[in-house]
Amino acid sequence: MKKTAVHKAPPDIDSLIATVRDQRAGEASALLCSAFTLIELLVVIAIIGILAALLLPTLSKAKNQAIQTVDINNLKQITTAVQLYVTDNQDILPAPNWLMQDYSGYPGWLYTLDPSASGPAQFRIEEGLLWSTLKNQALYMCPMDNTNSALFSERDQQLSSYAINGAVIGFNRTNYPAAKLSTMRPDDVAFWETDEKEPHNFNDGANFPLEGISARHLNGAIKATFGGSVSYSRLGAWYLLVYDTNKNSLWCYPGSPDGR
Repeated sequence: MKKTAVHKAPPDIDSLIATVRDQRAGEASALLCSAFTLIELLVVIAIIGILAALLLPTLSKAKNQAIQTVDINNLKQITTAVQLYVTDNQDILPAPNWLMQDYSGYPGWLYTLDPSASGPAQFRIEEGLLWSTLKNQALYMCPMDNTNSALFSERDQQLSSYAINGAVIGFNRTNYPAAKLSTMRPDDVAFWETDEKEPHNFNDGANFPLEGISARHLNGAIKATFGGSVSYSRLGAWYLLVYDTNKNSLWCYPGSPDGR
């Protein structure tokens, strides 16, 4: 018995076209979704970059201000040590480690010079006049003073970030003993952070005001007065006083009308 042939209906062309069109539309939709996801990712990255750019200066400023607090504490302790020293020495301030006096064998606030040694080893901090009170070399250094830098290695004395005002011995007059504390005005500047970009400023433990201050703290430095107050000084304010021809808180040698 012969099988009856079964005739299949021809495919519906319109249906096939619709199916293909739906598949392609789905693929296009998936690609579009992927594209939107990438765009969103880029937007998030851009936002993070903007926030970082806004926050980093704030974080850097906060870190710098925290280090300024360390400097303030250091200089408060140093000025307290000076007050204790003058109490025990008839009101006479410690010698400033002005290099010309160092070679005469006078111990100064920071060190005593050992001429038999060479290099930084010449400067013996343990024999400085304030060491018996401070007994901690960290108190002499700003944490931002980069001891690993090439400029630091060029310094003669590498003991302190701070210098005392040479006014206490009349600068190059090299008076000995130093002035009495009572002859200095309370607002006269006693110590400051030395300009670390000039290694020759660290040839000893004292400076002229003209030798300048550090700019490491947002274009300024920390200074301390003979009265014991410690504060921040901007570069501009400092140099206004440096170039003032009158006696002022920087040029404060008590033995001359202009403080120089």
